[in-house]
Amino acid sequence: MIDALQQLKSNLEAKPTRGRSYEIISYIVDECLQRDDVYEKLTFEAATLLHCCGTAAEREMDPQKWMPSISVLQRALNLTQTSEARRLRFGYSPGGGRGNVSLYWLELAPEEAENQSGREVQPDEVTYRRSAPGSIKPSITARFFFKKGEIKNRSVVGTAFLTSIMLASLTWIAMLSLVILSLVLRDESINMGSLLHLLIAVIGFLFIWRQSLAPWFKVIDDCVVKAPLGVTAIFEDSCEIEMFRHERSRWTRLVRFSADCPLCGSNIELRQGKPDHTLPLVGRCIESPHAHVYSFDRMTLRGKYIGP
Repeated sequence: MIDALQQLKSNLEAKPTRGRSYEIISYIVDECLQRDDVYEKLTFEAATLLHCCGTAAEREMDPQKWMPSISVLQRALNLTQTSEARRLRFGYSPGGGRGNVSLYWLELAPEEAENQSGREVQPDEVTYRRSAPGSIKPSITARFFFKKGEIKNRSVVGTAFLTSIMLASLTWIAMLSLVILSLVLRDESINMGSLLHLLIAVIGFLFIWRQSLAPWFKVIDDCVVKAPLGVTAIFEDSCEIEMFRHERSRWTRLVRFSADCPLCGSNIELRQGKPDHTLPLVGRCIESPHAHVYSFDRMTLRGKYIGP
């Protein structure tokens, strides 16, 4: 057992991989190697793993929803181990009822399971998670509008925010129009410097429009889009904005959809589908973003394999 744990730790250090499953495996291996009796089964609750491996924002989630499925954990464990060494597998005791919690542990795999590990069926479906309300920190400017990470569209604050977006869009269009008019109406002939100024103005306009303003109009039809620039805090990871209906009112909130890649055990994030897919948003594995690609259904929180 100790040889298998040490070999697994060496493999993790030699080939560091990002993802929730690998962080959980690394933590369990370290805890198992630090105990006095390595042959005694050491079990872990989902809440413990979330507290030790999750980020500050993720700790607001339900531990059972945060945990990858046991099949994803086992898949990541198999990919980390070499065929020459004695293999480990995940033990799992599902909880149920009051006071009964799910338990996870590592144990030696029987030889029959080792022989079958190379013949795993490749899963083609993922289940997404939605971050807990208020777990994503808005920027200083957006914090006034997004209380607990969400805003009611037809409230006083919501109307003021949407009005500011409209005014900013009109102002930005007016500024570009003034730049173009100033070049057209000037007495001097248009030279290379004037064309360069126009090109810089157009590129700057398109960048600000696509990254900061257009998503607020696009979310009305698409319901979920990538969060524009300036909405989240500087050190906040990539997230989305979602428009939804609750109690006959429309709300807009900051949210992060994620999943565990069933092919490699790494994390799946929502990213732009283009140019290789027609869908506006797809789930891409952070370790293999063009090969491990899944669709995204906001209502069912499920996705099908569509890549590469």
